[in-house]
Amino acid sequence: MEAVVELRQLRYFVAVAEELHFGRASERLHMSQSPLSRAIRELERELGVTLFVRTTRRVELTSAGAALLERARRALADIDGAVADARRSRQPSEGVARFGLNPVGAAAARRIEAATKERDVGFELLLDEDTSPVLLRRVAAGELTAAVVLHTASAAQRNDVRIDALKDEPLLAALPASHPFAAADAIPMSAFSDECVLLPREPAGQAYLPWLRAAFHAAGYELERTVEMASAQWDRRLLLVEAGEAVAVVSEDWASESDVVAVPFQPPLTMPLDLASCWPATDHGEQLVELACQLRDAEGWLSRRAARTELPR
Repeated sequence: MEAVVELRQLRYFVAVAEELHFGRASERLHMSQSPLSRAIRELERELGVTLFVRTTRRVELTSAGAALLERARRALADIDGAVADARRSRQPSEGVARFGLNPVGAAAARRIEAATKERDVGFELLLDEDTSPVLLRRVAAGELTAAVVLHTASAAQRNDVRIDALKDEPLLAALPASHPFAAADAIPMSAFSDECVLLPREPAGQAYLPWLRAAFHAAGYELERTVEMASAQWDRRLLLVEAGEAVAVVSEDWASESDVVAVPFQPPLTMPLDLASCWPATDHGEQLVELACQLRDAEGWLSRRAARTELPR
């Protein structure tokens, strides 16, 4: 039976082969090291060869790995070129700008979209949802004019984009109606962390999962009991919450679309959202950044952070 190699496995392999370090490769891919190591092992099992020699001090390519690297690079370049050609074929007219958003940033993106219509900026926004790492790459490539993304350290330098602090999005605990804290004003983070917590599986949770775990860790708690779901549709994942099998972390926007009870955390939990835009700026990009920052300041979107702008060096 012929080996079936997934595109993501090739991308992971090339990153590790070029970095010769799983930690650096995981940072480059914006993912945690454990699933990256697992994916490489799965690729080796699928191919029936050893691609890397791993020691406590270094990682080296085997002869089989070196042979695969050159072909993998060419294959990925061909695929990326084909995708770019396909996307260029559907580039919007000058009167349209593509605006990306991650799921948590939906409310902010829609508010910005509404403001472009209210102020008659002269172009239409087309909203495009994806994960934050993908959105950052697409803004850098010029496929998106701007995007609402989860704050990532050094994003401006890593992705060659402009970054503006946009919003500290309040997050809520989604609970079944029968939960002891369903009628409370808030749920302590300690009580929430004792529950089975519903989480999105990678790649949907690629940036979100490390951030959420870090946020609870910083407060002195760990999310030890979790269940991950592959579905990208948050309302489907909340079915387990409705059934009383788990709890979840949601934005107010998500909670309004599901039959669950949503209560604030104590202490309050917010997700830092940024606006990533093309650099050098385009005309539409400049207008979007100006408009978004005006909304941010007028409506008090930043509750934990100061307004700031980061440019590529």
